[in-house]
Amino acid sequence: MTVMRPRRHPALPPERWPEADRLAWEDAHRQLDFLAEPGRASAWRSASERSARGAYGRWLLWLSAQGVDLQAEAPAIRFSQDRLRAYMEYLHEGRSPVTAASYLGILCMVVVAVFPDRDWNWLRAVQRRLRHRARPVRDKQARIVPAGQLLQLGLDLIERAGAVLDRSGMPGMQLQQLAAAARDHRDGLIIALLASRPLRVRNLLGIEIGRQLRQNQGRATLHFDTAETKGNQSLDVTWPQILLPPLERYLAEVRPLLVAASAPGNVGHLPRPPSVRLWVGQGGSPLTPGGLQKALARHTGPRFGHPVNAHLFRACAASTLANAAPEAARHAAALLGHRGMRTTERSYIAPDSRIALGRHHDLIRSMRKRVRRRRSAEAAT
Repeated sequence: MTVMRPRRHPALPPERWPEADRLAWEDAHRQLDFLAEPGRASAWRSASERSARGAYGRWLLWLSAQGVDLQAEAPAIRFSQDRLRAYMEYLHEGRSPVTAASYLGILCMVVVAVFPDRDWNWLRAVQRRLRHRARPVRDKQARIVPAGQLLQLGLDLIERAGAVLDRSGMPGMQLQQLAAAARDHRDGLIIALLASRPLRVRNLLGIEIGRQLRQNQGRATLHFDTAETKGNQSLDVTWPQILLPPLERYLAEVRPLLVAASAPGNVGHLPRPPSVRLWVGQGGSPLTPGGLQKALARHTGPRFGHPVNAHLFRACAASTLANAAPEAARHAAALLGHRGMRTTERSYIAPDSRIALGRHHDLIRSMRKRVRRRRSAEAAT
């Protein structure tokens, strides 16, 4: 018998919110028309919408459990520093400081959007302090892998898988061996693509053949509409030339092999209709974020001594560009699809102090040489 564990931090569903809260929520989601300005939450994406509903519903349910009369007390008045302190203690039960800080961050986003007429600077300040204290201390530089090494790992996997696939018609070749080689080819192609074009996970796994992936006259491109990108700006990416032959083999041979292979634990079941997604697992199901992370860890961990997840690929690409050509570091923002350099510099570029020191020493050495040459010229005259 399976025991259902209660949710540790349940949330009050919107249909049970007090009327004042529901009206304020709807007003914040007001769309643009010629009579009124759009609400501050009108441009939220579906994922942000779900998180916001959960964060605010969690806050309401906690208040109700504390004996607060939600119907009698105005929504914006419910926020006080004492209550917030108690609420954070509640959120920390069974949660890491990072998770609790993220919950408060989402709640802060809701409050500012839904009740814009009040001064929430104090709440923003609390949220910033909590986020800073909860931020895990990580040596990002120690986890950075040069993009060239990641690319080489992907190419090595493709080559090794190709050697097995080339023997597909030979006697004694097992279907399991072919399926494993097909997975390695897929994983190698993903790793090489991420090393060259560090896409976000959502965009990478959302690629559909003929939609985002477009092939024409020996070249391939990736196109993402504004609604598909985090920065609300369309993204056009050329498929790396070196990865065109592996892509063609993947589409013609490897992907159909994966679709035809039985998914683990699904032996004897009817095959599922093949997905239109580019990246699939055995049985044709779309590759999931969890499946992607496992695949990356399976290959990068043994090669580099630690797993390189999909998000770290972006930092590796930006740091490689910045360390190799500091004058071109501004291009890292465009590489990652950021509007400006601030986010790129703060969260993605991990400068290598050894490279910086080497360049500093080279600069000092060249300056000293110039001084010596000038003094020699002066002495000669």
